Amino acid sequence: MAFTVVFCLAGGAAAGTVNIRFIGQESDRVYLENALEKFHATTNDIKAELVIVPDFGAMNQNVLAANQAGDDYDLLYVNHVDTLAFIKGEIIQPIDEFAKADGVDYSKIIFPALVDAGSYQGRLYSVTVNTDTRVLAVNKDLFAKSGKQYPTTLDEMLEAARAITADGNYGFVNAMTRHAYMPQYEQGVFLMSMGGIMYDIEDGKAVATIDTQEMKDFLNFNLELLNYMPQDSLTMSEDDGRRFFASGRAGMYIFGPWEYTIMPETAFEYELIKIPAGKAGSVSTSGGYQIAIGKGSKHPREAWELLKFLTTSAETLALVGATGLPAGEIAYTVDPFTDPKYDMFKEQLQSSRLPQIPVANLGEVVEEFNIYWQDVLFRKISVEEACSQAQVSVQRLLDRTN
Repeated sequence: MAFTVVFCLAGGAAAGTVNIRFIGQESDRVYLENALEKFHATTNDIKAELVIVPDFGAMNQNVLAANQAGDDYDLLYVNHVDTLAFIKGEIIQPIDEFAKADGVDYSKIIFPALVDAGSYQGRLYSVTVNTDTRVLAVNKDLFAKSGKQYPTTLDEMLEAARAITADGNYGFVNAMTRHAYMPQYEQGVFLMSMGGIMYDIEDGKAVATIDTQEMKDFLNFNLELLNYMPQDSLTMSEDDGRRFFASGRAGMYIFGPWEYTIMPETAFEYELIKIPAGKAGSVSTSGGYQIAIGKGSKHPREAWELLKFLTTSAETLALVGATGLPAGEIAYTVDPFTDPKYDMFKEQLQSSRLPQIPVANLGEVVEEFNIYWQDVLFRKISVEEACSQAQVSVQRLLDRTN
């Protein structure tokens, strides 16, 4: 059973004051408390009670239970993979009319590709506040030794990887099969830069886009990249890959903002660059969390006032995005995001987006594609066979939600 702690930050509410509830997870608590203190300093009409649960799983459990009991939270966080399910399940409600009435244009606040992450059929349901993205870390010493420039294209990346692979060093390292989402998120940066995607939405229906030239090029790119990677790249753990890069023996590594706190100390300098470009340009993947108003909120206008406060200023966007990367460019004008270490992430976020619009059975779809991903990497099946077979089997799963 989920363990819930309730923090009433507002003190006693004055007569006529509207009380609303906002649910969040423990990792965000300090930042949310700070943000709500600022909100309460601006109004005596709305008091927000912060409900804290241990983690995201507990939060989803509490949100769903409250919805079924007809006692929805007024504000809640939504994981991007759950957004569509929460919309179709009537867990959250549209907010575009509130935004329009108050003149709030999120396309001018939130990174463009992330605005659509909370939209469905032309309506805005949630605002992305806490996101991530991936860039490429390059070992400056190994590049200097190879005589290669940092790659700006995928072809140049393969050339650099080939040149670096010698004398016990390798061009690239990643744990290629550590989880089923690898071909969509970590290695998926290359698929998206090639203009590919696992499935797309056409006329409101999910359509597999696997038996395509973009997907074939992506799989062949990874097969060639394996030639310039450590031999155990298909079986290593995430920590194994990180430690290998930190050892100084790999030229390139996919790097997310979380790496700053868990990367072992290195005896060499590394630099962050944008994902090398394919025919679609330099495109990276994002995940992250959104904030929405509960469908059954008894005080949606007041919930919107808090949501608007949290998502329209640099200071509050920096707070609600503090455990990842803020989803709005204005947040990078205040501490701690003025630190130069965030510059490349901010630049990459301009062309980062979700790997696909989530479907209700996304986990099942991803697991199905992962079978073919692994079979290709282990050379149990050809790229052509994998693409034609996965097209059929993934589409069969997508049809369950169409």
